[in-house]
Parts: sequence; structure tokens; C-alpha cells
Amino acid sequence: MGMVGWVVAVLLVALMLPLLAFMYLDILETRNDAKQQLEKVEKLRREVERKNRDKNPDTFADNPVFDRVRRPFSLPLPKSKKLGEP
Repeated sequence: MGMVGWVVAVLLVALMLPLLAFMYLDILETRNDAKQQLEKVEKLRREVERKNRDKNPDTFADNPVFDRVRRPFSLPLPKSKKLGEP
């Protein structure tokens, strides 16, 4: 029974190796396809951003310059002296 077990184990490994190789190749192909799709999406995103950046605004609401939040302007004031001090 010991020799039959070894033969079965070798046959099992011999049959599993091609299956694992096909699975690995499929994974590599899927990874490559996903990478190409991601590059296409990034290219389209850059095109849309470029179009939005380069368009001429029709009104003040469309102008991205006026969308910025402005910090309040403050001047440094001298400290007031306490009453009674020279």
C-alpha cells in the first residue's frame, strides 16, 4: 500500500501543477487588464480636469478664483496702556 500511495501522490501533484499554472496565468492577465483600465480612467480624469481648468467662466459663480475662502484681513494694533501708567 505504501508504493501505491506514493504513485497516487505523484499523479495528483502532476495533475495539479498545470491547473495551478493556468490559474496563475489567468490572475496575471486579469491584473494586467485592471491596470490598463485604471490607466484609461486616470487619463479620462486628467482630461476632464484639464477641460474644467481651461474653460472660461461665464459668471462669477463659475469662476474657481472666487470660490476660494479668504482669510479676514487684520492689522496689528499696538497694545493699549493700562490706565494710570505713564
